[in-house]
Amino acid sequence: MFLTEKKDLKEIDEALIKYKKIGIIGCASCASVCLTGGSKEVKEMEKHLAASGKDVAFTISIDEPCDKRVLKEDIRFVEDEIEGVQAVVVLSCGTGVQTIGEFIGKKVIAGTDSRYIAQTEHIGKYNMLCGGCDQCRLNFTGGVCTLTLCPKGLSNGPCEGHKGFNCEVYEENECVFMKSYKLLSKYFEEENLNKIFEPRNHSLPVKRIKI
Repeated sequence: MFLTEKKDLKEIDEALIKYKKIGIIGCASCASVCLTGGSKEVKEMEKHLAASGKDVAFTISIDEPCDKRVLKEDIRFVEDEIEGVQAVVVLSCGTGVQTIGEFIGKKVIAGTDSRYIAQTEHIGKYNMLCGGCDQCRLNFTGGVCTLTLCPKGLSNGPCEGHKGFNCEVYEENECVFMKSYKLLSKYFEEENLNKIFEPRNHSLPVKRIKI
């Protein structure tokens, strides 16, 4: 179970400003329970985007978009439509956003703010892609959480010790900031690299009892 909250529509609109043809993917599991990404919320987002002049090519709700096995089965129902879109708004946790982005190879826009998470690769193996920090940066980093995936928890670029394209701490892994740069370059959004994030506010609670 992963708790999410709706993002401000202004942030979503800003992230979509240069994209016209859009798809929407909702989460029929956790986000549906949270009332942030179920069928009702997908329809609301479709209505909002249409009113904003966007061409919504498809909508779909996936049972567990953070589970690669489920995603692979469900995404085939819209695979033809996905080919024609420029970006996809994802109403799920940050792990679902990143899993979908990696799988479809399209620009993904997070429609919710995430709290706490786990990506299921297969039973017994889980990947933490989002720390639920309440200060989501996915729309500025190419769709990867640099804060969570950097073992040093850096905010504004790689450390001086990174080995070319590899992490200094885990030398077998790619530096997440290098991955972020490649993704931003793919979407011609390198200007996002100039954004300086303020120090993380550690006074915020790690978990919320009630949302």
